Amino acid sequence: MYTVRCTRRLLRRMGTDISHEDLVPTTALGDWYANQLNVGSIRLVHFMSDRSLLSVIVPFKTIKTVTERHLVALRDLLEALGLDPSVIDAELNEMHSYRIGKTQSRSALGSMRDLALNAWWIIESNPQASMLEIGYQLAEVPCGPLGMAYPREVATALLVERHD
Repeated sequence: MYTVRCTRRLLRRMGTDISHEDLVPTTALGDWYANQLNVGSIRLVHFMSDRSLLSVIVPFKTIKTVTERHLVALRDLLEALGLDPSVIDAELNEMHSYRIGKTQSRSALGSMRDLALNAWWIIESNPQASMLEIGYQLAEVPCGPLGMAYPREVATALLVERHD
């Protein structure tokens, strides 16, 4: 169980009810923040783990299926990062139960903004980059709130500690 913490802008686009209940996430990667990311005419949704700052980018397409596409893209990214399939399966099984809520952390939003700028630059410099390539490159960006560690390292440590 976790909460997809959407920005106001994305919540308006989703048009779904939000949960006002504050639940502690049972997933290793914690809650996921989500925001719309526009790069020129390209419409994307940026998901970011609040514990590891690992980012997953998915096409906006149909907003009703965005959380399902997030899980598929997360599986692809975790496989690309070299995690054991049993660890990936355990985390994704925990993630099948979620709620939609408002953002809570200004620090997480600041990190998300920084990573979104990096994503914008990646897409602008390589328009043919796949969503997986963008997520992989963002996993290699050192982040201040992590003590300049990489989201890849933090996510891997959290997942292995919890599910191994």
